[in-house]
Amino acid sequence: MFRCKLMALFDVHSHEVTVNTYKGLFIGCILAVSGNMLISVSLNLQKYTHIKDEEKSADEKLHYTKRPLWWLGIIMMVCGEVGNFSAFGYAPASVVAPLGSTTVVVNMFIAVSFLKEKLRPEDLFGVALAVVGAFLLVNFSSKVEFVMDAKDILDSLTQRAFLVYIFIEVITLIVLLVLLYRLKMENVLVLLLITAIIASFTVISAKACSNMIKLTFQGHSQLDQPIIYVMAIVMAVTAITQVKFLNHAMKLFHSTIVVPTNFVFFTISAITAGIVFYREMWGMTAIQVFMYLFGCCLCFIGVFFITTGRSGDSFDEDSAKKLMADILPTWLYSSYNRAPIQPRSPNSDTALLLSNQSDTDETSFQGDQELQEINNQNQPNQYGSQNGTKY
Repeated sequence: MFRCKLMALFDVHSHEVTVNTYKGLFIGCILAVSGNMLISVSLNLQKYTHIKDEEKSADEKLHYTKRPLWWLGIIMMVCGEVGNFSAFGYAPASVVAPLGSTTVVVNMFIAVSFLKEKLRPEDLFGVALAVVGAFLLVNFSSKVEFVMDAKDILDSLTQRAFLVYIFIEVITLIVLLVLLYRLKMENVLVLLLITAIIASFTVISAKACSNMIKLTFQGHSQLDQPIIYVMAIVMAVTAITQVKFLNHAMKLFHSTIVVPTNFVFFTISAITAGIVFYREMWGMTAIQVFMYLFGCCLCFIGVFFITTGRSGDSFDEDSAKKLMADILPTWLYSSYNRAPIQPRSPNSDTALLLSNQSDTDETSFQGDQELQEINNQNQPNQYGSQNGTKY
């Protein structure tokens, strides 16, 4: 009944089914990778502009908005985001999101080649993992996807699984906001979980808009459907909101923590949203799902290796403890840091007490022996002298 009322409210009509196959998956992957590469180049262009500006004297400095190179970076970033947006119309969100590791990989090579940053063994290992992971997740992902029109989107909005999913996300988001603003718990996990939850709505709305725009270009106009404009507003609002919380995390914590953690959370959020709303993994075999998830894990680990320690700081034991302290809650980190290495048996306290008592007794016995020897030396012997010499 609710679905019928919602469809009547938006006055939707259906069309024949449109399907994305291998060709669509290939186009979507190319758009996603190209878009991420453009974004990476644009970020480095903007960084290069700031570096060059810092090298100039105070009189020669200009605001970055007055430099053509900075605007070229902005234009390339917009083109990259358009490529990512278009990729949702051809490939599943569960494929487009993990391919975001391309940005980190390309950024590393540009930083080494043009910004003269040091190439580390961790970078090469991370790149290898990211490339293998991207190959696995693309190769074992779903090759057939239905392009959803306004009617299909409204059907997905009213399905029971999605309503439960939204309820859980809203409750979780409220709890996290209370922790952040009321309890002042500015933890990196809290901030990035908020970002990931909001990003899931961005992914759903972006893919919905991309699908309906694609159908419009194919001759099935969706521009007369109010749902496309609702999704566009949701996409814009959630995109701006998640950037706000992401910038908050970048201000408080190091990029070596924020970048890999945000990539993992965002990818998991996008995959979950794609499974629940767009049913992207339906029909996949167990081995396909396993290899796909394994590929995602390789991408996660690869991004971690590339981003960790990029500032040039040595990653020693103290750095590891600091990372752990920033990521984990204070109460969990304190327990983790002080926990015994070996498990203790139920009688370990008694055994420890007996061991200490034994050590004390042995020390006391040795002390008594030494004292007795000193007394014997100081007392006169039977010859009437202390040193044993006869008169």
